[in-house]
Amino acid sequence: MTSTSAQPEAVAAAPTSRRKVLQALSGLMVGMFVSILASTVVANALPRIITDLQGSQTVYTWIVTSELLAMTATVPLWGKMADLYNKKLLIQLSLGLFVAGSLIAGLTPNVEILIVSRVVQGVGAGGMTALAMIVMAAMIPPRELGRYAGIFGAVFGVGTVAGPLIGGVLVDTSWLGWRWCFLIGVPFTILAIVLLQRTLDLPVVRRDVKIDYLGALLITTGVSTLLIWSSLAGNQFEWGSWWTAALVGGRRAHPRAGRLGGVAGG
Repeated sequence: MTSTSAQPEAVAAAPTSRRKVLQALSGLMVGMFVSILASTVVANALPRIITDLQGSQTVYTWIVTSELLAMTATVPLWGKMADLYNKKLLIQLSLGLFVAGSLIAGLTPNVEILIVSRVVQGVGAGGMTALAMIVMAAMIPPRELGRYAGIFGAVFGVGTVAGPLIGGVLVDTSWLGWRWCFLIGVPFTILAIVLLQRTLDLPVVRRDVKIDYLGALLITTGVSTLLIWSSLAGNQFEWGSWWTAALVGGRRAHPRAGRLGGVAGG
């Protein structure tokens, strides 16, 4: 009699548990969508941005790449910090950085501040990218992880496809303009922070780990050196010059930079 009555209770509890998981993941999905959108929404707005801010053709590369570079360099660091500090606090911090970077980018008076704001956005997006997977793995049993990973895959696909379309609409709408390519993500990011505060509840588990700050610095320096070289070569100096040898050869002189994924992420 007891086992018969317990079985319906277990069946009734399962949907509630799944609903709680989806509620907790809703903030993660909103944050992930916004971070992906930030990388793709500026694609169609770049010509207008460069014209209005009176930037050069070289700035094209930096506006897009600076965010991706910051995100790439900081993903391993966010992952390591997740072993030391509160994951919920860290993911809200990363979203807060993203909001700050988006506001600065949307109100920027020149391209220099825009590039700096894109770096701040990239640091926040790096935290969102790393911590979303970590939080999802901490909440969901391994046998059900694939189901929810598919949802995040769909969010990634929608964000990648919708970004250029949204950017084009914003640029072509006279009462909005290209600045809303950065500002549009602010309310959604704040919504993600609120949702995470209300729905996400994770235990704080501290592990004995070492953060490889030097490795992160080396890979950032190495990739930045290549970006500087590709931006200036052919304009400020010849492709086949000692500047090319110094910038490209100097990067290869730091083999540890190429091993960051195994050092900082392991």
